[in-house]
Amino acid sequence: MTLEDLKKIKLLQTRSVAEAMTKDEKTFAYVADCVNRFWAGDYGEVPTEDTDANNNDLSCGYGHVLAHYKQAYELTNDIYIEAHFDKDNLNDIDYTQTLVMYVDER
Repeated sequence: MTLEDLKKIKLLQTRSVAEAMTKDEKTFAYVADCVNRFWAGDYGEVPTEDTDANNNDLSCGYGHVLAHYKQAYELTNDIYIEAHFDKDNLNDIDYTQTLVMYVDER
């Protein structure tokens, strides 16, 4: 599994993130930037061992990848993006999905 494969996984967001994105263009742009960073392998504010674990799970083809992005401005909160995947079930949302959420929603 590669970073390109992450782009094929269904992308979901919590209700609060979705509502914030529809109310404020800056929040929409911030979340979109976080997702693009995630897909590029930039996991934000995670320790090196978490980056290593993310990359290991990708290379194995199953597991999860977690990213943490710090608040960009006063209207945003810290964001987590977490992908759960299984290369054998890429089209099954029960096994494979990416979720954008606020840190306090995890």
